[in-house]
Parts: sequence; structure tokens; C-alpha cells
Amino acid sequence: MRYWQLGKFRNQNVFYIFLILIAYLQYGCSKQPGADNIPAENSKGYYTDGSKLMKDGKSMEFRGTNKMSLWDWNYDQVSSWGMDITRECIDMKMTSDDDLERLVTLARNKGFVIILTAFWYDSDAFPGGSSPYPDCQLLGSTPSMDQRYPQIINKWKHIARLFSNQSDVWFGIWNEPYGWDKANTASSDQWLLDASSLIDTIRETGANNILVVCGNAMGQGHEPFLEKGAQLLNGRKNIVFDIHAYNTYWNIPVAAIENRINELKNINVAPIIIGEFANNGEEVYPAVLDACRSTHTSVLAWLWGQYQEPFNSTFKVYCGEKRN
Repeated sequence: MRYWQLGKFRNQNVFYIFLILIAYLQYGCSKQPGADNIPAENSKGYYTDGSKLMKDGKSMEFRGTNKMSLWDWNYDQVSSWGMDITRECIDMKMTSDDDLERLVTLARNKGFVIILTAFWYDSDAFPGGSSPYPDCQLLGSTPSMDQRYPQIINKWKHIARLFSNQSDVWFGIWNEPYGWDKANTASSDQWLLDASSLIDTIRETGANNILVVCGNAMGQGHEPFLEKGAQLLNGRKNIVFDIHAYNTYWNIPVAAIENRINELKNINVAPIIIGEFANNGEEVYPAVLDACRSTHTSVLAWLWGQYQEPFNSTFKVYCGEKRN
């Protein structure tokens, strides 16, 4: 082989080796473990990863409000504040498919996650409803012992099929169950029984949407999450724990709220959200906001359209702050 031919042969080999090396590095880097390398089946849309809320492989922190859009149908205002999640109050008998679809469309068009939450059953505030307030509410009841439970289970199966695997539609399975007094509220075992039944019924439809679960003591009790949360998540996924931080059990210093939230996050079982907290100037809300800010916890205020000052201005500023 002549010298110039040998040189050409060597140059070609170097070129091919270079291409192989580049390909190997690209493949190897793509396989390196890390927070941004989520398995393909989990990498799209909204889902949970341990104590994190995720979207498309990125950790999320939400700020939003509870709404009754069945009466006002307005997402322009909440969107203008910089919110990105709402918890919608749903009647589990009277809310029609058309209304549910309209709610989802309104929220989605503004880029919101929407939590369809079971609040009432057969409320006479809706045409055709027969149960007056407060009898129509679900709060304070033990789901599996409530006479409306079979009908609500069937409604959840219907809603789950309607929005199956639309990851921006979450289901709040029961608003504020069990009595408010921690001395007499449901045990963590009862909570586990009811939550498991509701979740498994919804999952039987094939819907893997995120499910939002309150604790006991009308949502203020976080102890069942600590005591039985790991059992609930055994073989289950896409569950979010929902705390309602009101004066009865959450009128405590910022550091104490932070400690509770961090304890729940450190067990790495499911994400925590503050699904409701004070919407007025009478309850102690600054500590809740400060704790959510420092722990990067998603938070939703109660109730849009009824905010008072100084809460109104304070929360508007908070919604515009940087996340994560």
C-alpha cells in the first residue's frame, strides 16, 4: 500500500472512530440516571413521583383557588392573577356531563389543572335538586357509612370514564370527610379503608388521573397521611394528599407548619397540597403562605369571589411570585 493510500486509510479510520465515539456518548448520556430522565411511560402530562407533582418530567408548584364556576363560568380573572389550578365544587348528582365538559374546557383553555371535587349530592341549589343546604353537603361524613355512597361511587366511575387519562383533570374524591374534632374523628384505619375503596373503584375504569384525598377532621387532620399513607400507596399511584389549613388545627407558628409539611414530604409517599386555607382577614393565613413559600408547597385559597382585604391583595401578590 502506497504511503498516500495508507494515510487516507488511517484518516478514514479516525473519522469512523470519531463518529462511533459521538454516538456512544450521546447514548450513554441519555441513559444516565437523574431527575430529568423520567421513564417514557411517565414523562408526559401531569403525574406524581414520590412527594413531587410533575409535568412532562419537571417538578411543579401550583397556586390557585377553589371556585364555584357552575354559577359564574369565569376563568379570565383567576388566570390574570397568575394562577394555574382550580378546585371546582361539584354536585355528585345534579352536575351534568355538559357542565363538567364546559368546566374542563374553560380551565384547559387557560392552561389550568382542574380538580373536580365531590362537594354536594342532590343540592336544591341546582334545578331538580331536593336536598337543602347543609344536608346536601358531604363534609363531616364517613364515606363508606354514608347512605349516598353507592350513588357517589357510580358517579365517580362515570366521571372517570368521561375524562379518563386526561392528566390535567384531577378528581377530589370526597370533600372534608369525618368529624372536625380530632378526639372523635375517624381513625387512620377508617380513612385507609374509605380512601382505598374510592380509589380502587375509580381505577377499575382504567383512569389513571391524579386523585386528591383529604385526611380526617374535615380535611384538617394530616395524621392519616403519616400513619397509613404508605399503605394506601402500596400498589397505587398518582395520589395527592390534601390538607385544609384552617384555624382549628393550623393556627400555629410558621415553623410548626413547615415541620408538618416537611415531615410529610420526607416520607416521600405522595405530594402534599394545601387544598383550602383562609380567604379573609379573620383567620391566620400569613403563616400558611409563608410555610408554603419556604417548602414550595402548592396552595389553593377558599373561595374565589369572596376574598376580603387584606387577604385579597396579599394572595394576589403571592400568586405572581416565582415558583419552585
